[in-house]
Amino acid sequence: MLHWHFYHPTELEKRIEALYHSIGIVSPEDLREDMIATRLGIKLRYEDAPSLAFEKGRYRCIVIDKTLPADKQRKHFFHELGHLLRGHVGKQAELPDLFRGLQEEQAEHFAKYALMPFYMIRALPMPEYEREIPYLLASEFRVTVELSRERWDQIKRRIARGIWEQACIERERSRYRKASPANWCDQAKEMFRLAIDRKLQKGQGVIIR
Repeated sequence: MLHWHFYHPTELEKRIEALYHSIGIVSPEDLREDMIATRLGIKLRYEDAPSLAFEKGRYRCIVIDKTLPADKQRKHFFHELGHLLRGHVGKQAELPDLFRGLQEEQAEHFAKYALMPFYMIRALPMPEYEREIPYLLASEFRVTVELSRERWDQIKRRIARGIWEQACIERERSRYRKASPANWCDQAKEMFRLAIDRKLQKGQGVIIR
C-alpha cells in the first residue's frame, strides 16, 4: 500500500503543478514539448547546435540539439524550460562557477519535477510489484528508466520521512497526554494531592505553571 498522503510536495513542485493546471496540462499525455511551449508563448526550435534557452524582452526561445536521442531531447527541453521560468537569463558562461553550478542544479530539479509531476504519478494505476513502478513511469512520461527510478526513489524517501515525522508528532502527543494531570490514574492523583497537602502544612507555597 502506498501512503501517498505522507508525501509533501516542495514549493517548486507546487508552482509547477499550478502552472500546468493554468495551461491545461493535467495528464502525462499532455506533457508534450510543443504544446507546453506554445501555451507558454515560447518559441521552440530544433537545430544542429547545443541546447539552450534565451529571452530578449517578451521573446523567449528554447533551442534543442536535434542530433540527440529523443529521450535526451525531451530532458533538455524541460531543463531549458527550468532556466527560462526560474529567470536564468543572460550569458551563463560569464557567471562564476558557483552560480552557474547552482543554476544548473536548479534546472535539473525543475526538469525532474516537470517531467514527472507528483499529482500525475499519484493518479496512475500502480502495478502490483513495486519493482515495476520505475518502468511504468518511464513508459507513461517518456523518460529513461534511470531517471524514473531516481524520481521514484525520491518519492519513497519523502514518504518515509513523512511517516517518521508523523510518528514523532504522535509520540510527543502521547507524552503530553501522559504528563497531563487529567490523564493520571486515581492513585497518582491522590499521591499528588497528599504531596501538596504536606507542603501547605509546612507553609511552603505550591506554584503550578
